[in-house]
Amino acid sequence: MTRQNIAVWGIGRHAQNRILPAINASSFMELIGVCSRNITVVSQCSDTWDCIGWTNPDEMLSNPEVNIVYISTPIGIHYSMVKKTLNSGKHVWCEKPLTCNYDHTKELISLSKRKNRVLIEAFMYLHHPQFKRVLNFVNETKNVTSIICRFGIPKLEKPGFRNKLNLCGGAFWDIASYNTSLILSLFPNQKIEVIFAEINKDNTGLDVNGRSLLRTSKGVTAYLEWSSGVAYKNEIDIWSEEGSFFTEKIFSKPKNYKPIYYLRDKNGNQSIEHEGEYEQFEEMINKFVKLMLNESKIAIERKKIVDRAKLMKAIANFCKN
Repeated sequence: MTRQNIAVWGIGRHAQNRILPAINASSFMELIGVCSRNITVVSQCSDTWDCIGWTNPDEMLSNPEVNIVYISTPIGIHYSMVKKTLNSGKHVWCEKPLTCNYDHTKELISLSKRKNRVLIEAFMYLHHPQFKRVLNFVNETKNVTSIICRFGIPKLEKPGFRNKLNLCGGAFWDIASYNTSLILSLFPNQKIEVIFAEINKDNTGLDVNGRSLLRTSKGVTAYLEWSSGVAYKNEIDIWSEEGSFFTEKIFSKPKNYKPIYYLRDKNGNQSIEHEGEYEQFEEMINKFVKLMLNESKIAIERKKIVDRAKLMKAIANFCKN
């Protein structure tokens, strides 16, 4: 398989700590350069990774060697950056969520079709064996009745965009996008109905936590909860006619993490399974390159992005009524 040339636009802590090392380790991608307004960070990263450093994104987008751009910037500016990148003829791999506006998401998907470019959201947890184990339990157990999924993070010393309303900061877009993507990934062919939802804000108008009760077309209920400024929690609990399944750190994992699965049969007897270490970021990169060669899977990924945005809009609209 031909190696693909990639540039990274936005080189904050996440890109430096997880994305750039994964690209460097991949046998499918070649890092051509990094781009940021911060000339000091650009200089440091270009030296570290022996690549081009740009402070002007137009120079990056006009570089004929670059055919993929990874966008790792605040949610509120994804729309303009993705649009500009697609119009330059590059494939786009964007941090989640793609936008914080359903109409903007649909517009970008339509643009990717017209330009015949791949556009993907970077939900890295979907590429870890832990998610596959969760999916297998849902598909193989009898009559799943309910799911509880919670994701909360402590107050950050340097919150960056997360406290800025004009950049789509807040817990809903940054955190709840994980919860909703999980439910849609577990039940991809079912309609999801919002039964209840609430989003709570602080005195600045920034949303800090929320919860929602969803129901699939086959009657599975899903309780989702998300929060910022709380003790860390990142877990999923699944209940079925035949037993239950519980695991932690389904979304955000430290390096070298080894997942643990807690299962109970219908009589309450518990068993424990262990998973080995796995590098989900590198796997996500490899799958992106393979996806570029598969038109049918590209269409499926486009639909997933729109479905995620649609569910987020439905939850937000419920809270307005």
